[in-house]
Amino acid sequence: MNSEEEKSNVSLTEIYDYLASKKSTTLVDLLEEQCKKHGVSQRQLSQIIGIQRKSLQRILEGEAQKVDVLTLLKINQFLGLDLNEVIKLYISGISSESVNELESSRKSAYIVKHFDLEGLKKSGFIKSLIDFDEIEQRILAFFGLENIYEYESEISGALFSRTKKSTHDKMMEFWVKSAYLQFQKVDNPNEYNRDSLLDLIAKMRPYTRQVENGLTTVVKALFNIGVTVIIQSYLTKTQIRGGTFIVNGKPCVVLTDFNKRYDTLWFTLLHELCHVLFDLETIQTTTYHLTGEPDIFLIEEEADQFARDYLLTQEKLAIVQPFIFSDGVVKDYAKQWKVHESIIYGLYLHEHENYYPKFRSYITKSDPAVRNLKLSSWDEDSIVEHAEKIKEVLTSK
Repeated sequence: MNSEEEKSNVSLTEIYDYLASKKSTTLVDLLEEQCKKHGVSQRQLSQIIGIQRKSLQRILEGEAQKVDVLTLLKINQFLGLDLNEVIKLYISGISSESVNELESSRKSAYIVKHFDLEGLKKSGFIKSLIDFDEIEQRILAFFGLENIYEYESEISGALFSRTKKSTHDKMMEFWVKSAYLQFQKVDNPNEYNRDSLLDLIAKMRPYTRQVENGLTTVVKALFNIGVTVIIQSYLTKTQIRGGTFIVNGKPCVVLTDFNKRYDTLWFTLLHELCHVLFDLETIQTTTYHLTGEPDIFLIEEEADQFARDYLLTQEKLAIVQPFIFSDGVVKDYAKQWKVHESIIYGLYLHEHENYYPKFRSYITKSDPAVRNLKLSSWDEDSIVEHAEKIKEVLTSK
């Protein structure tokens, strides 16, 4: 939250506190008191303030619904008070409808400052760019908030300290907070054990061959040793492939269906597990690390190499490469090496991107693999309720 926003919120908070205090002194009372003190008539006061007597009379009788800023400044000069005090005094006399308008404007301004509405509409999260009541209710329901201002204070507020956010940052923050909240709600009760993770990773590769259930089996096993893994949809204007978080002192991994490829899911999972094994102390300084964002810790290259070597060593890739156009031979090698053939094609294409059109049909889609894991999407009614469904999957036998 920047300093200008803090000042604005403090000012409004003071106004609401003033209204709640039900002070008897009003702006009209002070004007009449000053007029009596200095022997100023209503006609003279209208000249001093520079408004017509009828307009002044409506102010004095409490019938003026709206007073422009210049008039308030002139009244302030006559009263000799702090401008904020004059504003609070004026607002204390306005109608409840006007107070509601003020709060509605405050909420709308907050939403615009903290959410990229165009990006969220493109992602299917909201339907309108101008119906702020509807947008507010959508956000509240999705995150399970009591009021819109809790988005900054209650949901991992300490994760973000930038004073200014670009449109990209707003979308990234939305994605991160959605994942973080799910990890909090799932609340893995199992203790993390690094040795158990090393043992589990050594057994994972054959499960890549089970497209529909292999990833689910591995994710459940990871949960049992204290590592929570969820899959979250790609969000417009972000380039996030995955992320490693530390929530309640335990490692958590989020994968994204960025390009809806089965091989990428496994590669990203191994990449993030590398961070869990070797980079937790570094990640602890920021609570999370995102893959696809700038590599501020210079740890991405090693994690990529770890994932590549685990799934298919460079030596094995060199063996199969001369036969890459023979689907049968690739499948035989994949069976021999206990890895899904889509992963062989994916790693080959990592080094030969222009061949993608020729091998597109050999790249398995991620949909069957994520279906059982309750992939979250941006049209979910509530991310909190979705987290409960994820927990049911992770704890089921």
